[in-house]
Amino acid sequence: MIEKIVNPKELRHWDGKIELYWIYTSGKAGDEFFKKLKDEEKFIAAKCKKCGKVYFPPRIYCEKDFSDTEFVEVSGEGCVRAFTVARLDAYENPLEKPEIYAVIDIDGTDGCLIHLLGEVEPEQVEVGMKVKPVLKPKEEREGKITDILYFKPL
Repeated sequence: MIEKIVNPKELRHWDGKIELYWIYTSGKAGDEFFKKLKDEEKFIAAKCKKCGKVYFPPRIYCEKDFSDTEFVEVSGEGCVRAFTVARLDAYENPLEKPEIYAVIDIDGTDGCLIHLLGEVEPEQVEVGMKVKPVLKPKEEREGKITDILYFKPL
């Protein structure tokens, strides 16, 4: 069926959340990453046994040459590649404190992570800034990405 809207007033709009149901499976590499983060406070990546490319988040095979990978420990520290400052929530209400989201290139890898920055004001953030992760206390960790509270400047 093809539907064509000619009159913009015919468009539907709703407020609130759209409830979605999904199951996310992190796979063997993702499971290992979250276990190490939760239990040992360690970050791991995956290094290709053939070409040496280091993947973060880890993968079980190299996307370049399809070779097996092996898990390697990395510091979890990185460098801000890009960032944005959110001053409004999802409903366009002002946030009590701005939230800073950043793309962080993880040292020693060919990968990155998108996460919050903390312990820094928006005016102080800059591309190239070195950061390190701050984790939840061990007893509160669940084996999820939210076990990383935020990244803070080095």
